[in-house]
Amino acid sequence: MPTYVCSTPAGALTSEQKKTIAKSICRNHSDATGAPQFFVQVIFDEKDANARFLGGEATPGHFWIRGDIRAGRTEAQREKLMLSIMKDVSRIAGIEEDSIWVYLCNLEPTDMVEYGHVLPKPGDEKAWFEGLPDSLKAYLARLGTDDENFTL
Repeated sequence: MPTYVCSTPAGALTSEQKKTIAKSICRNHSDATGAPQFFVQVIFDEKDANARFLGGEATPGHFWIRGDIRAGRTEAQREKLMLSIMKDVSRIAGIEEDSIWVYLCNLEPTDMVEYGHVLPKPGDEKAWFEGLPDSLKAYLARLGTDDENFTL
């Protein structure tokens, strides 16, 4: 958690653009919330351009990004996160900011299981991490976590 699903027109992004967007979303989420990057999942859901509509009209150039995140973030954190994702995706994908819609959906941490464990409340990541088996800690430490965004 969080999980960001990027709904884009099929073929709109190269593999490199997808990778760059995924890294950007991971970084932006961690910067805005303080959560370690190993929590962040990014999924690209590509649809035929003719399968996407607004007001009954085809919208072949729109990107929709839905992030299911842990509840407990401030309004300022959420706004910073949404705007930074929108700006980065616009720059990386070469599309206008007004064609990128970002939604954040808050879920209670106790409603999620990842890595075989119920997730911690925001701010309790360190204690949660310390309670994990050593093999899982070693795996998670390799997933984009460093001393700047999470002290191991």
